[in-house]
Amino acid sequence: MLKRTGLKIKEIDCFAISIGPGSFTGLRIGVATVKGLAYALKKPIVAVPTLDVIAVNAKSFRGAICPVLDARKNKVYACLYKSDGEKIKRISKYLLLPVSDLLKRIKKYDKIIFLGDVAAEVSKNFSKEVPGTFLRWHPRAEVVARICAESCKKKKFVSPEDLEPLYLYSKECDITGR
Repeated sequence: MLKRTGLKIKEIDCFAISIGPGSFTGLRIGVATVKGLAYALKKPIVAVPTLDVIAVNAKSFRGAICPVLDARKNKVYACLYKSDGEKIKRISKYLLLPVSDLLKRIKKYDKIIFLGDVAAEVSKNFSKEVPGTFLRWHPRAEVVARICAESCKKKKFVSPEDLEPLYLYSKECDITGR
């Protein structure tokens, strides 16, 4: 990518990373890579939760947005956002729960769109009529970069020492013992 853009790695101002939730191994590799590069080059890091990145794909939707990813073990990763068609605001914590519990939490919303690898499954179990699942749900690098640029302007950085993946299965994935 550096060759294609004609940049040198020293010219990078800030590193952006989507921190999860997601694949344990993939998150560890990504975080370790960004930590090493940022530390060696003395550059700041912006960490963006993956569910936030996915939600931005439906920014023009007016109503509740619910990215929902398969977390295995009969559970999903999810989060709720509210959109006015221009801005998105997170209105819940990052969740790890069974689909049935998610459906109980969202039944109060009249207008909701689901995004994610299990969006179709969740929306068919939702009792209200919902728009079709949004096809472009994947976390996209351009969205991470856009969020990063906004955070860089506000100087919302994470140090390499403090950068950690967002694990919601903390008891099983917490290798630090905390």
